[in-house]
Amino acid sequence: MTSMRPTPTVLVLATLVVRGIAAPAVAWADDDVGAAALSVDEVARTQCSAAAVRPLSDQLLAEVACLRPGVLAPIDDIPGVELGINAAPLLDAAAARALRAAADGSPLWIYSTTRTLAQQYVYHHWYRHRRCPSVVTLAAPPGRSNHESGLAIDVPEYAAWKARLGAAGFRWLGRRDRVHFDYRGRGAVDLRRLSVRAFQRLWNRNHPDDRIREHGRWDTATARRLARAPADGFAQGPTCR
Repeated sequence: MTSMRPTPTVLVLATLVVRGIAAPAVAWADDDVGAAALSVDEVARTQCSAAAVRPLSDQLLAEVACLRPGVLAPIDDIPGVELGINAAPLLDAAAARALRAAADGSPLWIYSTTRTLAQQYVYHHWYRHRRCPSVVTLAAPPGRSNHESGLAIDVPEYAAWKARLGAAGFRWLGRRDRVHFDYRGRGAVDLRRLSVRAFQRLWNRNHPDDRIREHGRWDTATARRLARAPADGFAQGPTCR
């Protein structure tokens, strides 16, 4: 759960073909990514934008799609829906269908959706160390955020949308995070463990001499590797094999 300042943008769903198998990835409209190679921890400590971890986030989302094909679905093609600059155009497939039904062509501004482990690391670092307060005022630890589940959305005009989203299976979180809704309807799949496992698999693929367990749990070993992971992505990316 993260409260973030909304910034309009247009995001496009791209397709990443990994060894002949198509897996969804995010093509971000904003290209404000630092040229120098940074680790995830360096992004968290030196920047107030998570743009630099987008290449790694693309890989993580594609790896999730390989682990469970069909679990993610696009939402940027829903008529009336506009996504914020840090909102991936993907949700859990059931949540995406419910959102499509709720929106029904009406203008709907969403500024946070599915979030990767790398993004959550950055946001939680800012929250814990009181950095970038104009961007983040609340963030759960990596592996525990509702947004990592693929079921959560943040809607600034929450009051106007509570009834329609509720009828479609979304639950309003309440006053502690007024903009936040979680899909709790039929077919919901919580992606948090898959999100952690996706990083563990990518790390091991690129570090055969420094392997960690691929159990899908956020632990000290995973935290240490994520801090050192390249924000611009691993040399060996996602694979569906």
